[in-house]
Amino acid sequence: MVSSRCALYISEILSEISYQLEDDRKSLSRLARCCKAFSDPALDVLWRRMSLFSPFIPLLPPKVLTLWVEYQFSAESIAGFQRPPMHEWKAFDAYARRVRILYSGASHFLAGVATIRTDFNVFPFLRSMSMQLQEPIQPGIRLFPETLQTLEISGPAYINCKDSCIQAALAHAARDAPFLKHLHVEDYSYNSDRLDTPPLHFKYLRSVEISAFISSNVLKSLCCVLSQSPVIELKIELPPTSCIWDTPQSLFPHLERLEIHGTPALAEAFITNVSSVCVRSLTVRHSRGPVRLADCSQLFSTIVNKYGTSLQSLSLTISRSPVLHNHDGMAHDIMDALFPLMPNFEHLEELHLSLPSATQVDDYPAVEASGWPALRRVEFMAT
Repeated sequence: MVSSRCALYISEILSEISYQLEDDRKSLSRLARCCKAFSDPALDVLWRRMSLFSPFIPLLPPKVLTLWVEYQFSAESIAGFQRPPMHEWKAFDAYARRVRILYSGASHFLAGVATIRTDFNVFPFLRSMSMQLQEPIQPGIRLFPETLQTLEISGPAYINCKDSCIQAALAHAARDAPFLKHLHVEDYSYNSDRLDTPPLHFKYLRSVEISAFISSNVLKSLCCVLSQSPVIELKIELPPTSCIWDTPQSLFPHLERLEIHGTPALAEAFITNVSSVCVRSLTVRHSRGPVRLADCSQLFSTIVNKYGTSLQSLSLTISRSPVLHNHDGMAHDIMDALFPLMPNFEHLEELHLSLPSATQVDDYPAVEASGWPALRRVEFMAT
């Protein structure tokens, strides 16, 4: 019994017990209140991942709470508001510093608190943040702590993002979160044809995902800006409109893993302008828009010429197209175009095909895996 009681004085054991209850918030809450020894470890886990701002509202200083309840942090109410002294933020900060993952939803509350506390990080030890921007970020505030490593910026697709919200958010992140590794921009309907973003210095950015409803020109500008960082993984949704990708700047020179959502023609145009020749994993997913055999053939040729010596995994999905009537025939034509090129992939180990057909790959006579240098796995599915 003595040794059991002593174990509860070891902080690592208390933390492990608390993490085992991470999905049981009621038990964590009870644990935090049962004794002083368990309080901090349980509260750390309880507040580690937050999806709502409502638990922080009662912790606001009295005058700030009134400002939120009566005026919802309107610009007029915040203007000229005298910031409360630090000791009034003690309760708020005691819990805010425990947050590591924040799904903030609408950013209005966070922006309001950050505006009141200028040059102060509201959540100073945050590692991951997902936020929905409906208004531009003011220049003087700090939404992103330097500990931030993952950032997802989104906005409702039915609202045009005015006043350069995307570039303002990226500029703030580059300034305040220099160690950012993962960036995701999604669900935007952008009302401009230009992206006037100054050079960004994401020295550690490795992974980028762009699934935004933005114009081709804005997407091109965004890619040029992010290509200045050492990105090795890119997932991108190409707009259905054509885009002239030709640019004097190298696009993603360090890329190793690439996933493209778009038609074969758009995917081919994008791959042509990616400067990296060391892509090891390539996925092309077509879900809407026209598909033509000539576009698929050109795509395969470009992939072979560019990544024949580096590619290890290739995944291709072609959905049913309204311009096609004989989907089985199209599936065979695609394989006829692809399979003769397979020996040129020196290190390809995995091939995944999802084609508009009910045909099984075993029924296709040209599948001779023994003639493909390094291939270990072939998967065929019907879309």
